[in-house]
Amino acid sequence: MKLMTDEPVLSAASERWAGRKTISVCSATLLAAAVLLPLLGRKVLASRDEAIYAEVAREFLGHNWLVPMWHFHPWPEKPPLAIWLTACLFHLFGVTNFWARAVSALSGVGIVAVVHALAGRLRGVGAAWLSTAMLLTIPGFLHVCVRGEMDAPLTFACCLALWGLVKVREGRLAGWYLFWTAFAAAAMVKGAASITLLLTLIVVMAWSRWGWKSLGRPFALGLLIFLALVLPWHVYMLHVFGMGFLREYLGFHVMQRATSPWGGRATPPWYYVTAMVAYASPWVVLFPFALVRAAGRRALRETFVFAMVVLVTFSAMATRAPRYVFPAYPALVWMSADWVAALLATRSRRVWVGFAVGAAALCGLAVPLTKHLRSRLGGAAGNVITDRSDREAPGLLMLGLKQAGPVADPVLLWQQDVAMQEMPTLLFYGRRPMQQVYLGMMPDTLGEAKRYSDPEPLRDYVDQQPHLILMEKRLAGEIPSGMEFREIASGKTLEVGVIRAAGR
Repeated sequence: MKLMTDEPVLSAASERWAGRKTISVCSATLLAAAVLLPLLGRKVLASRDEAIYAEVAREFLGHNWLVPMWHFHPWPEKPPLAIWLTACLFHLFGVTNFWARAVSALSGVGIVAVVHALAGRLRGVGAAWLSTAMLLTIPGFLHVCVRGEMDAPLTFACCLALWGLVKVREGRLAGWYLFWTAFAAAAMVKGAASITLLLTLIVVMAWSRWGWKSLGRPFALGLLIFLALVLPWHVYMLHVFGMGFLREYLGFHVMQRATSPWGGRATPPWYYVTAMVAYASPWVVLFPFALVRAAGRRALRETFVFAMVVLVTFSAMATRAPRYVFPAYPALVWMSADWVAALLATRSRRVWVGFAVGAAALCGLAVPLTKHLRSRLGGAAGNVITDRSDREAPGLLMLGLKQAGPVADPVLLWQQDVAMQEMPTLLFYGRRPMQQVYLGMMPDTLGEAKRYSDPEPLRDYVDQQPHLILMEKRLAGEIPSGMEFREIASGKTLEVGVIRAAGR
């Protein structure tokens, strides 16, 4: 009976949307840009990953664009599409924090526009603006979109691919071209993480019982487009680096992280429930109800399947981090906005205003109440720089490079606690080779830092030419008597200077 009464509402909403969609989508896009873009350049690169991606993009400017380079050595860890785009922005506008993060933020703007259009097309203007309001008030969405990482571009490609599947379900087989092209973009942004689109396709085809009439020639041609876009770079890298490329590209970054916790940080299978409470409150309360409702709605089948595939797939992995389920947020928001709009469809304007005021109040309460939980989960992910380095390290390094005079490469970094997080960031700002050093036995606190900083004894570099060194102030008293150190500048916990063999 409900379905019979729902159809006129949908029809009326669709008619109203048809006359307003261009203005509505453009307005939502401008709003998203106004929210996301001003946040990009005000802080130094704040995680190991975004610093690495920014440095790889910077090093593209003077090298072969087919082989990603980090720290002036080949870096076959991720596909290069998002990094290519960042390198293009660097080439056009200069190497800055803003442009290092712009691809991610612009992808976030694209996500808002796509979800707004899809929600409005199905349920009308109210659902469209609900989806936009939800996305732009989810802390996890804002957090990822203003970081120069891969998750927002991956998610934007996934949203476009889902739009392609929606078109196919409606009988427009040209949707296969959009699906396969967007799938290729996702694969060239974050490699194996795009497997969620393939799993979604398999489940949707089986559930909907799509036969050849639902596939047709566009399916085969779209698949050829996918292969033409994805295979060349992978074949080239395999040709250049052989099986070593696969061991690094798939072995460490896929198999190892899927089967064992990264950095030894074990998390429970229900980790993402906690993560969504931290990063998606208060809207997370709507997600379970929206999922249950969407499971029975053919118009939301692709969205429902994709959200469940993302949640189940990444929950099954041994390595978990809050941003891994970021691709599920647009789908969950779309379903939630559709559900809320359906509940309020026949209500008065006063009810809509009451809902908006109540939602705003809940957002105002939820963000501070979950701040500690977000901080704990972010730190446990192992890629967040401490406040100390965020304030001191890049500034001291650049001041030291300016005032040190002629010094030999590499710049030395002597820290015991945060070497893994800080070295990629300092490499990006210093734009010179860097070397993590230690005194005596290598400290256990370096852990996974070996992979990115390759620590070596301090004595190996001080017997020769003078080097610039950035180190913790508390370590100054441990400099051996055979070495001399000239301080250039110091901060609260760090100092920078020139170190050389005594008597030279």
